[in-house]
Amino acid sequence: MRSLDIKDGTIASVLIADELATPQGGSLDVVVRLRDGRRFGLTLFTLEHVRRQLDQALSFVTPGMLVVKHFSDEAVLDAVCSAMHHGLERLGVLQPPIEE
Repeated sequence: MRSLDIKDGTIASVLIADELATPQGGSLDVVVRLRDGRRFGLTLFTLEHVRRQLDQALSFVTPGMLVVKHFSDEAVLDAVCSAMHHGLERLGVLQPPIEE
């Protein structure tokens, strides 16, 4: 995982699991750690990924879908900020606390 720098009062860090992503995969897992200690997992999708899913089925359902034009640091940060604005608690999956 790698971390992205973000200038936001409520977000402590954004971690990207890009070692698991493939260009043809079309999805990317992200963990947003808030300054209050909570962590939320998000999965970002490209529109091409959604199209491929719909080529194989009549529907594609996933909780809190976040779609980006492409995978770049700028697009990931934009999606995270949008998720914060729309209610990260409803869009992300709360992760268990990390034992230190």
